[in-house]
Amino acid sequence: YLVIWCIDLEVEEKCALMEQVAHQTIVMQFILELAKSLKVDPRACFRQFFTKIKTADRQYMEGFNDELEAFKERVRGRAKLRIEKAMKEYEEEERKKRLGPGGLDPVEELQKCFDVKDVQMLQDAISKMDPTDAKYHMQRCIDSGLWVPNSKASEAKEGEEAGPGDPLLEAVPKMGDEKDVSV
Repeated sequence: YLVIWCIDLEVEEKCALMEQVAHQTIVMQFILELAKSLKVDPRACFRQFFTKIKTADRQYMEGFNDELEAFKERVRGRAKLRIEKAMKEYEEEERKKRLGPGGLDPVEELQKCFDVKDVQMLQDAISKMDPTDAKYHMQRCIDSGLWVPNSKASEAKEGEEAGPGDPLLEAVPKMGDEKDVSV
């Protein structure tokens, strides 16, 4: 129980409390080992343990401190593994939340389109998405500067009219434009 508590405290970044509980854990472990070697009840030998500690039996203290530090390192290692595992699970959960129809991750699909700089591929990817997701992701692209809507209109000479709008955003079906597929 104390070992699990130490790991939990380290995960919660309560290092001082973890060190205190770790110290108590090792004290109890040493008392149990002393009782086992003396073949007596552990409750009967805890005074002997503290006497050895108070008299500063050098070899005993070194063994105690070495065991304590090794235990703390094991706790830190387990806590680090637990944090890494939780982060991987969280990232996988977030990725699954983003998955669109057909198991495609919109972020990954859009990333591919921007990497190869293919507008048609981007339009295809957007058209396969849910309209609200498509609008959300395109707005993120615009906000981040990856996509400039009506960029050709801004390049046009003075006095010339821009086209009807951004062809990519027009490729996104609007809520009312969906075709009736009921049979």
